[in-house]
Amino acid sequence: MLGNWMPSSRDRFTAADFAFLTEVLVPGESRAQVTRLWHDPEALTQVLDLNEVFRAVLDSPAALEVSPPFYFYVLVRHAFVQSGLTDDSLADYVGGVLADQISTHHGGKLIELAKEIAYAADFLTLLESSPSRLRFYLQVAAGNQFLVLAGMYAGFLERRAERRGAPGVEFYEAFARHAFRGAADNRQAPADAPRELLGELSEVLPDARRSLNRMAEEFVFLGE
Repeated sequence: MLGNWMPSSRDRFTAADFAFLTEVLVPGESRAQVTRLWHDPEALTQVLDLNEVFRAVLDSPAALEVSPPFYFYVLVRHAFVQSGLTDDSLADYVGGVLADQISTHHGGKLIELAKEIAYAADFLTLLESSPSRLRFYLQVAAGNQFLVLAGMYAGFLERRAERRGAPGVEFYEAFARHAFRGAADNRQAPADAPRELLGELSEVLPDARRSLNRMAEEFVFLGE
């Protein structure tokens, strides 16, 4: 949905994901009709929004076979809808970011670059010294990096802030928001870049971050 260079979730659903959906919806019955839904984006969104699918992802042993993009899309979409963030493109993007940066299925040099840069100051130095086109990619990488930190590791950030006086979760939220806004406004971005989506993510990022915080606390075990 977002192009090969952007972290979409739904573009990377696997045959195992669709088999899981089919089993949840029509266990042991004729499945020819329901499988046609997977080729209709609007119908697929409606199916993925079903509470039965969300509960199955959390509780069914069969969910061990689904892909990280599918897993994170369903969880993020549920969390976002609960917070009033109903644009499924947001869940598609953020679920893809989480699948790349949290799961073992890492992909792309930008992701690896982002994972190596631990501090916002390092990103700022790179952004200030980079040409406009490269700056766009770095803005996206910075937004992704600090969205994950603020959204999924808020407890770690707050404990570190208390012990060491390091920046708290609001700092990383603000940095991610600024980075996504910069990417959305960068006129040197590729023609097919979803600048409108990045701008929307910048606007709703406080609500998105809090949604991810609740999701991480209730449904996702990330270790200490």
